[in-house]
Amino acid sequence: MARHAVMTRQVCTLVPYEPRQKPNLLVSAEFVWHEEGILELSYGLRSRGEAGLNDIQMPATAVSPQRCDELWSNTCFEAFLAHPGQENYWELNVAPSGNWNLYSLENYRNGLKPELGVLLPTISIHGGAKDFRCDVLLNLQPWLPGISCPEFSLAAVIKHADADYSYWAIRHTGQGPDFHDRRSFIQP
Repeated sequence: MARHAVMTRQVCTLVPYEPRQKPNLLVSAEFVWHEEGILELSYGLRSRGEAGLNDIQMPATAVSPQRCDELWSNTCFEAFLAHPGQENYWELNVAPSGNWNLYSLENYRNGLKPELGVLLPTISIHGGAKDFRCDVLLNLQPWLPGISCPEFSLAAVIKHADADYSYWAIRHTGQGPDFHDRRSFIQP
């Protein structure tokens, strides 16, 4: 496999919108942007509690992962990408099952539609009693070429065993958890 030159790498701990809500969970994310327009993402969950990850509702691994809508209604990892200075952006959703979708939006929460012509991402799932990891490799050419690193945000929706949700992101900038808020995007 050919190696790609890395333009940007960002490793971060995601923070919950309500910090006291789920103190026994650590959520991390890594963003790697290659100059060829290749995106690598890695999301990790680690339990600091006795119950391990049993508090999280995880969909079963799909035999044949596919594009699905409304993955955010369950545990889901998300990435948001945008060309600097432009209103349009993309939303990538990946579930622990391996199901995924990529959407384009015209501007803030408007014009959501599946991005057509995208190649199937490579998704790897690894998990244990207290740790879980989801790795994603996605070629974003030609609609998001690697000429420059996009603005981005990384997030996770976690559905807990009690059917409660926690919302995790690099940072929260609004009155509620809003992953689409461009003020929360990192501008490399």
